[in-house]
Amino acid sequence: MRYDLIVLGHDRHGRLAALEAAQRGKQVALIEFRNSETPPTQSLRVAALQMTGIRPRECSSRPCVRDRRAAMQQLGQLSNAAAQQEAAAIEMELVRQGADFLDGQPRFVGPNELEVSTFSNGVQRLTGDNILLAVGTQPIRPSWVPFDGQTILDSDELLALPRLPKSMIVIGADLAALESAMFFAELGARVVFVDPNPKLLAAWDRKVIHRFRRQAERSGVQFRLGQEVLDIEKTFGERAAVRLAGGRSMLAECVLYAAGRRGNTSSLNLSAAGLTPDEQGRLWCNEQGQTWVKHIYAVGDVVGFPDLARASLDQCRRVVEHLFGKSSSVTSPVSHGLRTIPELAMVGATEEQLRHDLVAYDVGVARFADTSRGQIGDSHSAMLKLLFHRESFELLGVHCLSESATELIRLGETVMSLGGTIESFLDKSLDDSPLTQCYRQAAENGFTRIADESLVTPRSPKFYSRRRRSSAKRRRLVSSPR
Repeated sequence: MRYDLIVLGHDRHGRLAALEAAQRGKQVALIEFRNSETPPTQSLRVAALQMTGIRPRECSSRPCVRDRRAAMQQLGQLSNAAAQQEAAAIEMELVRQGADFLDGQPRFVGPNELEVSTFSNGVQRLTGDNILLAVGTQPIRPSWVPFDGQTILDSDELLALPRLPKSMIVIGADLAALESAMFFAELGARVVFVDPNPKLLAAWDRKVIHRFRRQAERSGVQFRLGQEVLDIEKTFGERAAVRLAGGRSMLAECVLYAAGRRGNTSSLNLSAAGLTPDEQGRLWCNEQGQTWVKHIYAVGDVVGFPDLARASLDQCRRVVEHLFGKSSSVTSPVSHGLRTIPELAMVGATEEQLRHDLVAYDVGVARFADTSRGQIGDSHSAMLKLLFHRESFELLGVHCLSESATELIRLGETVMSLGGTIESFLDKSLDDSPLTQCYRQAAENGFTRIADESLVTPRSPKFYSRRRRSSAKRRRLVSSPR
């Protein structure tokens, strides 16, 4: 059977892209197979907030955490219920739009042909004018790590823990693991994050990350950056020991090894379609999600950098628009979010990038503690940071640290996509909601910084002061007795 679009995988972005195409009247098939779902960190965050409350941990009594076994069971139930509820709503709409579902293992037999080994109807052949890969990722499990699923585990096994751990060591730079580790810290666990990289989230704005790290440390997360792990072993009393370079060792109830993830592409026979994944099983894509085979696209974590593609709600819409609508290569900036507690979100450039490119920029900052939004629910460390051109005031980047940063970033993303300036946030026609208050305060702060710098009178050149000092020194030398 021939389809306008065949979606491989049960990743959340694949379902959303299939729904977007089906709503445009296209014939869509969705092939689901095992190991295609990335851990539901968004639903896990919702569950953690329901158990602890939206306020920081010092303002929450957390009565459910007294029984660690019951707390872990409740966390798994709430997170699975949230993920299943979202998936069921999308699938119901897909059925209503006439999409076809197949449950089996797909593999390419040609650039446009797929062979699906279903669990009920045998082998079926499908032909797709366009094919979308949304197969997700799986954890990398090196042979030297003694995984047992309870004391030493990967990020996919977190919800299978028998009880909420009192202490946890997280090894590696897996962003999903960082999100999950902070959820456990909010539930009362002592978490130590170990990473050989000396910088935390190196691709993000450093000043925002500094505030994020301080907030995480208040929640009970410790960071051991720039340290290499030499060995992991299970010890007495169902505990695990981690030995670091330099002779130091740490002991915890469980160790989460999360040194990256690998794309679920090994069983797809991508060579038959003309594709070659990288060493981690991921695919290169352009800004529209298109691979070097023009009719094959990819979304979600299988795309690779940035790993935060799963947090971009616009990714699926861009792919479908490029498939069946707009063919222009000009695209608006994509925002990315990290669903920790609090959330991190960014769109556009960072200060480091602008300095490297020698761009004349300036900064406007709004601290939520000074706004009504900070009084309502955000922590005192929440902030919004705007980067703009000093002469044209064009908005170049937005960075946010807040309980709902992935939502707050949307206004800045919209202004950037229209080529707007920070003057847009000062428009009196905008409502006076807590959202616009934050952007308005940041824009006013940016204009104030520029005005203050223009009022500063330049200092006298340094060589004048040196000449006076040298002349005075000579006079003292002449008048002094020999």
